[in-house]
Amino acid sequence: MESCEIYIKGVVYKDQSWFEEPDILLQQVFDNLNEIKNFDFASLSLNMSQVFNVSLKQSNYDSMMMYLKKVKFKHQEFLLFQDVENLVIEIKRQLDFIEDLSFVSVEVRSTKMYSDVDLGLVSAIRSRK
Repeated sequence: MESCEIYIKGVVYKDQSWFEEPDILLQQVFDNLNEIKNFDFASLSLNMSQVFNVSLKQSNYDSMMMYLKKVKFKHQEFLLFQDVENLVIEIKRQLDFIEDLSFVSVEVRSTKMYSDVDLGLVSAIRSRK
């Protein structure tokens, strides 16, 4: 089984890392990323975290991260190193078109998992019994 996910970390939009209405930002990101040739994803999400200091009664840390699930690039979910590099460059380029948006990093997680059947372990175990 193959899968690919992308995490965009340290997101700041209009000098904020926490806000109430993220729909405008998500739509802009969605539209811009859809400009990348041979690039597809099933979902785009935004995770906002906030640390609240109870004794001071104030928030002292906000953080936003966007992530894309079920990513395919060039019709592949398991990406070669060169494809990952090219995709990160394209993502950064498209996100740079969004005014007042900044981020720290883009992380691509491309994995390939094998089952016991794929590795031939199930038949090997059965034959020993």
